Amino acid sequence: MQINKQKGFTFSGLVIILGIVGMIIFSVLKVFPIYMEHLSIQKSLEALENDPAIRKLSTAAIKDKMTKKFDMNQVTSIGRKDIIVKRGTGDLKVEITYEVREDYIGNVDIVVSFSDEFTINL
Repeated sequence: MQINKQKGFTFSGLVIILGIVGMIIFSVLKVFPIYMEHLSIQKSLEALENDPAIRKLSTAAIKDKMTKKFDMNQVTSIGRKDIIVKRGTGDLKVEITYEVREDYIGNVDIVVSFSDEFTINL
């Protein structure tokens, strides 16, 4: 008498695999918008860095210009307080450091920190 071995997934194995794949997809859907918004912030910083008029602007005017760019690009994770402008002797440094906290599951949150900056010579 020959014994046949079963091949393939059991139902419980299939449920576990689908659960893991579902959690990965859920995680990507939670994190993707955060990184897309960060990309908009980086592009706004690059545009400011390449603007020749920045050398003549005051600190408040630079912050206003960045805030307007963020409003235009629908950036909500960052505010005026997160923009740091430092003028040194012969250089200008603009730094943006912020943290995004997104609900994940229940009382578990996803926290992502970003820091971008540029320095130009005056």
